Amino acid sequence: MESFAKLKRRGTDLLSSLPNNLPSMPHLPHLQRSGGGGSPTMKGTWQHISIPPLPRSSHSIDVVAGNAYIFGGEVESRKPVDNDMHVIVLPSSSASADYYAVKAKPSSKQQLAEKSPAPITEEDETEAQLKDPLSDVDLSSPPLPEADEPSSATSDKGKTKSLDSQVPCPRMGHATAVIGSRIFLFGGRSAESSSEPLDEGGRVWVFETKTHTWSYLDPYRNSPVPPPRSYFAAVATDKPRDFAIKPLRRASSWKEWAEGDSAEIGIPQRPIAGNVAAYATDEEDAGFGTFIIHGGCTAGGGRTGDVWAFDVRSCTWKELPSAPGPARGGAALALAKSRLYRYGGYDGTQELGGQLDVLELALDEFDDRVSRGEIGVFARGDWQTLVPPVTSAPPPSTEETAKLVPTEEWPGNRSVSSLELVLAGSGREYLVLMLGEQSPSSEGHAGAGRFWDDVWAFQIPPVGMTAASVTDAFLQAVGRKTGEGKWTRVTPGPYEEEVALDVQGPGPRGWIASAPLGDLEENAILIFGGLSENNTRLGDGWIFRLE
Repeated sequence: MESFAKLKRRGTDLLSSLPNNLPSMPHLPHLQRSGGGGSPTMKGTWQHISIPPLPRSSHSIDVVAGNAYIFGGEVESRKPVDNDMHVIVLPSSSASADYYAVKAKPSSKQQLAEKSPAPITEEDETEAQLKDPLSDVDLSSPPLPEADEPSSATSDKGKTKSLDSQVPCPRMGHATAVIGSRIFLFGGRSAESSSEPLDEGGRVWVFETKTHTWSYLDPYRNSPVPPPRSYFAAVATDKPRDFAIKPLRRASSWKEWAEGDSAEIGIPQRPIAGNVAAYATDEEDAGFGTFIIHGGCTAGGGRTGDVWAFDVRSCTWKELPSAPGPARGGAALALAKSRLYRYGGYDGTQELGGQLDVLELALDEFDDRVSRGEIGVFARGDWQTLVPPVTSAPPPSTEETAKLVPTEEWPGNRSVSSLELVLAGSGREYLVLMLGEQSPSSEGHAGAGRFWDDVWAFQIPPVGMTAASVTDAFLQAVGRKTGEGKWTRVTPGPYEEEVALDVQGPGPRGWIASAPLGDLEENAILIFGGLSENNTRLGDGWIFRLE
C-alpha cells in the first residue's frame, strides 16, 4: 500500500496536469496592478532521489528517455574515478528510482565517420586538379626508417595512447551533450594528464544509449581542430537534420516504372518483411546535429573564450565568434530557440557574472529546385550582452557624486553552476540558473570555496501559437511589460513535505552536473553530485521542478 503522502502527491500532480491536457481557448491575461511591494518571485520544489551514493565532482550527466547517464568525475582531487557509465532510472509516477552501471565496451559497428565520408570540398577539387598524377609518383621503393628515427605513430606518445583506445579513458572536467538518443563527449583530463587537458586530435566520443556501447568520430582530414581543453561547457542541437534526398533512379521502361521497388519490399497489402528490414536505415547511423563547446582551461594553465561547433554528419569542426569578456573556465551554457546563452565562469582570479551573453545561431539551407536540405549551423552576427538596468541614485552627501545602482535583482557572480532550459505551463520557457561557486578556495583545485544555494529563472520568448504567446502579444499591444528578458528569484520548497531530505534541499554546492528531464517532465532539472563547502564530494541526486 502506498503512503498517504504519496497518494496525496499523485492526486495533486494529476489535478495540476488537467489544464495542460484539456484543450482550451486562449484567455485574456489578468493585468496585475502596479504598486505591489517586494520583488517578484517564483516557486519551485526539490525532490531527493533515493539511490546508492555515487560521490564525485567534475563529471557529466545526461538524460535520455527517462534514464540519467553519469560519466567520469573525481573523488580525490585530480584522480578520475572510472570510465563506467552509471545509469539512473528516474522515478516516474509511482515507480521509484533505480541504478545500475555499464562497463565501457566498443561498438560492433565500424567507426561512424567511415560509414558516411565527408563531402569533397572545393579545396580538395582544386588540389586534385593542380596535382600531376605522373610526376608525383615515385617508382622506387620507399626507404626504411632508421632505427633511431621515431615514427609518426610514436612521435607523440601521450596523444597516440588515447587515440589507440576504442573507448574513452577515465576522465574529469569533460563535457557532454545529447543529440537524438546518443551522448557526445569531448575533452577533459586523465590520470596521466591531471594537470593538462587530453589531446585527442579533436576526437568526439559517442555513447549509444540503445546498445550501451562506445564509438568515436575523428575530424575529417581538412577540418580545423579546437585546442584541447577541460572544465568547459557544451550544448547540442539536432540541426542540421533534414538533408537532401537523393533523386530516384530514372526507370528504363514503363514496366519498371509501374513495378517500382515492389519486387524488393513488396506492396502495402503484402510487404516482404525481411527485405523491408534489410533496406531500413537509421538516421543516427549517418549522423545529424551539431555539438557546440565553449571556453575552458587549455594547456599550460591558460584559458580561452572561443566557441567551436562540430557537425556530426560531415565530421568537421568550425569556429564560431568568441564570446566577449575575459577567457574563462566553468561557464554555464544553454541553447534555446537558436540562441546560445552564457553566464558566469572563472577567469583565474575571480568569479564572473553580472551579464548574460547571447549568440544568435542560424541554419544554412540550400534549394536547387531539384532537391533541398539543411547544410549546417552558423552564427548570425556577433555576441550580444544583456546587463541589468541601472538608475542614478542621489549621493548621501554633497561631497559625493551620484552612483549608478541596478533597478533589478540579478544572480550573483558564479562558476561551475547549472543553466538549463525548462518549459513551464502554457508554453512559457525559462532558463534556470542554480547553485555554483561563489568564491574560489585559497588552495586552488585541492580545496573548496564558498558556494551558492539559490535558484533563478530568466524568461525567454514563449513557444509560438501557445497561450503564453497570445498573452504576451496582448500585453505588448496594450503597452504592458511581458517579463521577457528578466531574472526572477525562485523560492524552492519540498516536493514532499513529509520527507526530511526534500525539506532540507541540496544545500550550497558547486562543480555539479545537471540536465533537463526533457519529455519525462518538461519543467524539471536533474542535478547530481558536486563539491560541498567542507571539501566533500557529494553523491546524491535531486530533481528541481519549476512551478
